[in-house]
Amino acid sequence: MITVPKHINEIERLNALRSYAILDTPPQLEFDNLTKMASEICQTPISLINFVDATRVWSKSNYGLEVTEAPREKTFCTHVINNKDGLFIIPDSRVDIRFKRNPYVEDYPNIVFYASFPILSKDGIPIGNLCVIDNIPRKLTQQQIDSLKVLTDQAMHLLEYHKSKKINLELEEKNNELESFAYIAAHDLKAPLNNIYSLSSLLSDMYLNKLDEDGITIINHIKNSSNKLKELINGVLEYSKSPDILKTTKSHVKISHLQEELIELLSFNNTISLTINSELNTIYTNKSALDQILLNLIENAIKYNDKDKTKISIGVSEENEKYLFYVQDNGPGIAKNQQEKIFDIFKTISSKDKYGQKGNGIGLATVKKLIEKMGGKIHIKSNEGEGCKFVFSINKN
Repeated sequence: MITVPKHINEIERLNALRSYAILDTPPQLEFDNLTKMASEICQTPISLINFVDATRVWSKSNYGLEVTEAPREKTFCTHVINNKDGLFIIPDSRVDIRFKRNPYVEDYPNIVFYASFPILSKDGIPIGNLCVIDNIPRKLTQQQIDSLKVLTDQAMHLLEYHKSKKINLELEEKNNELESFAYIAAHDLKAPLNNIYSLSSLLSDMYLNKLDEDGITIINHIKNSSNKLKELINGVLEYSKSPDILKTTKSHVKISHLQEELIELLSFNNTISLTINSELNTIYTNKSALDQILLNLIENAIKYNDKDKTKISIGVSEENEKYLFYVQDNGPGIAKNQQEKIFDIFKTISSKDKYGQKGNGIGLATVKKLIEKMGGKIHIKSNEGEGCKFVFSINKN
């Protein structure tokens, strides 16, 4: 018996296999149907769907055979995953030097005829195989070979489907966690914000004649910021109770007022400049949701900016049934290979912001979810060293 060396890209191959989380899972009818069809088409008593792990071969479906796993070095499957020609076929293993004294040839299940195609990941990496087996010498017609290939490809499609389904379930769980977190955080923030507003009002009343112009400006800024945050929190709480509120609770938003509010919130820091560019006078949308989206994007532009003066530009336009927005900054930019990850819940690409704080990966995930709930999409345009431009749309209706 000739021992087959490990695959030339064995580590990559094992990582690809494990990404599908298929090993040691219960039998599934859709895989069993494939092995049954393979046996019937090729007229063999045995058909298997196998996956080749580091030290064993494990059978996801075993039609006509009781064995569910075997030591890797003794199986025919190890030849299949190293075979570059696709189809691996042995008309009579008893006269093939590669399988001389192989225990599965000399003893149960007494493999004589063997034909198999590798199961390839979407990147073309062999992770397993679909095979047909007989106890007598055989040949396959071209039609049988073609059908065996189709069934093997279908096994891969099933793997991809279940992997995608699992990812979607995990994403749904994370989104549920995000909504729960948003509700709890918003609810817990209401009381301290009310206290801040009340105390600032009290200070304003008590010391109105004793404060200079700067003092009055600071207190008014605290009051206005508290009010703005209370509006945002109420919006989060309303959305948590009824997600449809994004579509049903809309108002006419003046672009000039939107700019004034955002500039007012940033007025405490003279190193930040913000402008809104738009030919529109008003837009019709959910104001609380839009505020959350813009404030999250603005906050990111400030926190991760590496310049002495942060410049933020917001654009608003319309096209058919959509409002189009962009939020652009003059920060360090984001590498191309990181741009999709930034919208994943609880994922961060920077260890710390410019204030030394670790991000939580919630802000941009919230932005993406709100935009999608409002019928739009978001993407990023960025080159390292040239800032970021977040581009998104929302439905008008």
